[in-house]
Amino acid sequence: MSELVAKRLENIEDLPTIPNTLQRVLTSIDEVTTSAQSMEEIIREDPVLTAKILKIANSPYYGLATEVSSIARAVVILGFDEVKNLVIGLSLTGAFSGGIHFPGMDGTSVWIHSFAVAQASKLVGEIMETLDPDELFTAGLLHDIGRVLMCLYFPEELNEIIALQDEGGLSLNEAEKNFGLPHTEVGAYLAKKWNLSDMLLNVIRYHHHPQGAGHYETEAAAVFLADELCHALKIGFHHDDQKKILVPKCLNFGADTVKLLAKKLKEQRDAIEESWRDVLTS
Repeated sequence: MSELVAKRLENIEDLPTIPNTLQRVLTSIDEVTTSAQSMEEIIREDPVLTAKILKIANSPYYGLATEVSSIARAVVILGFDEVKNLVIGLSLTGAFSGGIHFPGMDGTSVWIHSFAVAQASKLVGEIMETLDPDELFTAGLLHDIGRVLMCLYFPEELNEIIALQDEGGLSLNEAEKNFGLPHTEVGAYLAKKWNLSDMLLNVIRYHHHPQGAGHYETEAAAVFLADELCHALKIGFHHDDQKKILVPKCLNFGADTVKLLAKKLKEQRDAIEESWRDVLTS
């Protein structure tokens, strides 16, 4: 990242600090023994967040036959980790409530893509014994946070990047790199400012080039593949130039495994889009 871009990021006066709920979930609530009551205590000061969690819990995304009427009940039915993922996702989107309106991109589609990548990353983690599916969910959710920041704080530059993309027949990522404002570096800046874990910072920075993530190459590769699948299936914001799904070698996935992941994600696509669109626009 250029010094000029770094300086501009540092000078953003209204750049959100990490939401209190998100910080507490990421740093304090990491034990299986944490109770539903503790979860309720964390989010009880945010009734809007509570309402959204209950709304998504009762949506087609989960397809439950029993109504979920409380956070404690949600923990019992969905499981603690799943509710934790919802808290992370909804508190994160709540921190960036500004409008995003660019060609091919709007706030709802960008976040739906992020939720889809989070779910796909979790599916990858469920296959690989060495990875934590719920940590990958968080990594997938945050992978494009730099793009959200660009939409909100660098709109003029993003318009120029989109023009550069169209004029040069480039991918959006290539246009960002040529312009000198890659969303991966912008996202890594926020991850560092928010004191997120080294794993999350490296996945955000290297999810398009997993080999650069060092110790966290496998995690970055998992999110890379999840991102590829979501673009190929056109869930939320997506690249129209997606031609084939690339699979990082470090995952050691065969074609059958990738097809299985794509099948599972495709089965969830409509529920992801319908349920999260409803919550994000309410």
